[in-house]
Amino acid sequence: MRSRATLQDARFEQTDPRRIVEYHDPEEFDRIGFALRALDVLRPKRLRIALYQAVSTMQVEAVEDVSRKGYRVASVGIPPHASREHIAYALAELAGVASVPYVVRTLLTLTPAPLPSRERGEEGS
Repeated sequence: MRSRATLQDARFEQTDPRRIVEYHDPEEFDRIGFALRALDVLRPKRLRIALYQAVSTMQVEAVEDVSRKGYRVASVGIPPHASREHIAYALAELAGVASVPYVVRTLLTLTPAPLPSRERGEEGS
């Protein structure tokens, strides 16, 4: 007969499953706008993408679209500290391009859109 298990008998290992360290880019630019321009260049086929502003980490999720066979839907959360490289790499990988480094380099040459006046610290009239 087995004896009753106690906490001292238990061998549990505690791990941190989501420890993510991301580079915090100090540059101020419209990250969602950059992602939209990148998607205009990439033009992913059979993929619908929703972009949103995330709080802490870059989040990319993609699933099969149950309403349309062969299509996928994805959501991309872009935090306020994400770099252009990080955004470009995530979108290129999601779009399934053949040469991700080449596409990232191409996307980084996109000219930045000007920040809206409220983000530059100017007051509207």
